[in-house]
Amino acid sequence: MWLVMASLLPGLLSCSRMGEREEITETREISTLARKPLAGIADASRFFAEEKPQAEGESQHPLLWKSPEGWQAKPTTQMRLIDFSFGPQGEGECYLSALPGAAGGLSANLNRWRSQMGASALSDEQIEKLPRKNFLGAAAHFMEVEGDFRGMGDAANARKGYKLIGLIHQAPELTLFIKMTGPKALVEANAAAFEQFCQSVQFRAKAQGAEAP
Repeated sequence: MWLVMASLLPGLLSCSRMGEREEITETREISTLARKPLAGIADASRFFAEEKPQAEGESQHPLLWKSPEGWQAKPTTQMRLIDFSFGPQGEGECYLSALPGAAGGLSANLNRWRSQMGASALSDEQIEKLPRKNFLGAAAHFMEVEGDFRGMGDAANARKGYKLIGLIHQAPELTLFIKMTGPKALVEANAAAFEQFCQSVQFRAKAQGAEAP
């Protein structure tokens, strides 16, 4: 069977088409672990199609993207479908993850990020006023927050002077997250690379469909 993400494309591909991008040069296979967060959707059978044979060397990852210059690709994990480190010691990180459905809701996820930086929660009205950025043809919520970063599973060890930049894209069937963290100066120096990476991401099926004669 195809990956769940690939089977969810019809709803997402109804979004308006993005402008022309640079040639996509980076593709990676999605690991078995990376599929698991999407496998628990109720009545999952309706999200799957019959698996088709693939040519030798053809990637099954449903996404295409371009790796920013100087960023190092890391192996995927259960939660990270695309994963990078950057900076002299690899202290910066940027990754894309996906969860089925609303994944707890926009407010809960944005405020979870803020809590990781020691920042206060935003009200629904404040969240509505956050800027939007074009991602996969739709308006994704964009947030920047500075503070002392406590990552998941590492709440006792705050990394001081950090900055988080993130995008959340909600669709009926799944929610996509892109999150970048690192020392403030390093993250700000890589803000343009973050933007370029976000704009380069596209669905493989859409890209191949656009290239068909």
